[in-house]
Amino acid sequence: MSLLRPSPYRWLSFYYSAFFFSFGVYLPFWSLWLAWLGLSADDIGIVIGAGVMARFVVNLTITPRFHLPRHLLPAIRWLSFLGAVAGFVHLAASPNLFVLSALSVFINCVIGPSIPVTDAIANHYHRRKLLDYGRARVWGSIAFIVGSTVTGWLVEEFGAGIIVPVAATAMLVGWGLSLMTPHPSPKGEETDAPDRPPLLSVLKAPHVITFMVIVSLLQSSHAAYYAFSSIHWTQSGLADSTVGYLWSLGVGVEVLMFAVCSRFFGDWSVQTLFRVAALSVIIRWTLTAWSTDVNVLILAQSLHGFTFGITHIAAMRYIQQQPAERIMALQALYNALALGAVMALVTMLSGELYSSFSGSSFFVMAAFGLPVLFLSLPASKQEAPSEEATG
Repeated sequence: MSLLRPSPYRWLSFYYSAFFFSFGVYLPFWSLWLAWLGLSADDIGIVIGAGVMARFVVNLTITPRFHLPRHLLPAIRWLSFLGAVAGFVHLAASPNLFVLSALSVFINCVIGPSIPVTDAIANHYHRRKLLDYGRARVWGSIAFIVGSTVTGWLVEEFGAGIIVPVAATAMLVGWGLSLMTPHPSPKGEETDAPDRPPLLSVLKAPHVITFMVIVSLLQSSHAAYYAFSSIHWTQSGLADSTVGYLWSLGVGVEVLMFAVCSRFFGDWSVQTLFRVAALSVIIRWTLTAWSTDVNVLILAQSLHGFTFGITHIAAMRYIQQQPAERIMALQALYNALALGAVMALVTMLSGELYSSFSGSSFFVMAAFGLPVLFLSLPASKQEAPSEEATG
């Protein structure tokens, strides 16, 4: 197989590695870079929240248009190119709230569709039995761990100014890799795509509303972590490399959770999985608020496989159980609302909370798990075959 015409597995492994390496730089360290520029905690919350809100809009309006296999490669190439451009434009950024918010919107308009479009390529080949989705996707998680770990070392050695060049270079590599064409290329199956009902009609169903409330609470409880944990830990005296290790630990446990979920949680109902995730949210963020001792944070980070991993597994299992014509709509709503709009609003709130209460703001995130313990999905929506979720 030619290097420029790799198998679907190799193409996806290469691309996932480059994309999630850059994401492993962006997610843990962007707030540190913004603080290095001189932004306050309130302003950091606004900048990051504006970007997440942009992801919501794009995933709700643009991403669903890439629903045919022949659209996917051109889409990911343009998104990768624009991502590299956005990365290098950040090199000229100044500590101006409007400019940085605009840049955050720009780069998140690219990041927003990139993950679901790449996953759509993987799912296309998975349906054609040309690759195992999990085997390809795991390289992305490994690359995220490498990216966050390496960046922690580099920031400790060279300062936070190194963050943008590392992320931009990884995005440029990702664009170059996207220009290769997998063999066979994704095409066909257009006539097999189910009709998509209007998103609003899907959202009106009572059990869907309950589902969206549950996943929004659990996923948005991570907002303060994504935006301010790195700042909080470094201001508490932890080395940048230690911060990178802590982030890597969380993702490593997430990878492990995805690997074993079918074996250990295959017979568990969606409702039970959500309640386990809710309990883990309460414990994890309480520990994070309580102490910055490394041993306590290691314990807290070890729960990432439950607070994020189990939540995502339960969400994917719930969506897979729904009628085929509703699956794409539910996927769009999950990404746009729980991982987009609600996450953006809570991120902005986190800026206010962190500015006023510092690490104690994580107690508020812990409280997000409480309502989930008392919310229930209809039993008929929980009883379904156990399928391994990935994310």
